[in-house]
Amino acid sequence: MTGRQAEPSHYHYDLNYDHYPVPSEDASLLLNYDAYGIDERSHPHILMQLQAQPHVSTLQVVIHHGNGQQPQHLYRYLRGLGIPFLQFIPLVAVDDAGNLTADSVQAEEWGAFLIAVFDLWVQKDIEQIHIRQFDAALDIWRGKSLQVVCDNAPLTDECRECSVLCFCQGDCLENRIADGGKSALCAGYHQFFTYSAPYMKAMRDLLKQHRSPMELMAMLAQSR
Repeated sequence: MTGRQAEPSHYHYDLNYDHYPVPSEDASLLLNYDAYGIDERSHPHILMQLQAQPHVSTLQVVIHHGNGQQPQHLYRYLRGLGIPFLQFIPLVAVDDAGNLTADSVQAEEWGAFLIAVFDLWVQKDIEQIHIRQFDAALDIWRGKSLQVVCDNAPLTDECRECSVLCFCQGDCLENRIADGGKSALCAGYHQFFTYSAPYMKAMRDLLKQHRSPMELMAMLAQSR
């Protein structure tokens, strides 16, 4: 028995990343995990749209000071939605005085958030859920160049000497608001890329041997 295929929705936000299936006919929603919002991007509104749009394959998730402190809860919630492609977008905003706003995610929060999500993902979800930050880092470990979609502003001396520069490229220009022109999220990125390095190396080596990076999950389970 065949029937007319349901038309996918057209909520589209370009991820600017070639691993992610976001042609114009695909469905991609920006999920701002905010239970108190009331506009079209608030948590309740997005939930209603997700229930009405069964063909959503990609979510962009804004991480702010509130949900950034609940990484495991948020990731398990997103995993339960059954959506295979995720991108976490850190909220970095400044007030009139040039200081980070109270709802912005702090550098240490951002690093801790990525690490907490990574710990869950690397144990159960490799190749099952694709997270842009993790896939991009693994690509770089495999020798691929980072697709930079932000302005190529000059880097600080500290950035040029940093051991994780190849992974973040100094971050987007809009986030380079710390002293000296560094990213406001610098410490968080450094924390995450340093922490994830042994796991990334293991997945890279598996791929070099024409094996699946999913094998790392079994290795980690045996070591516990």
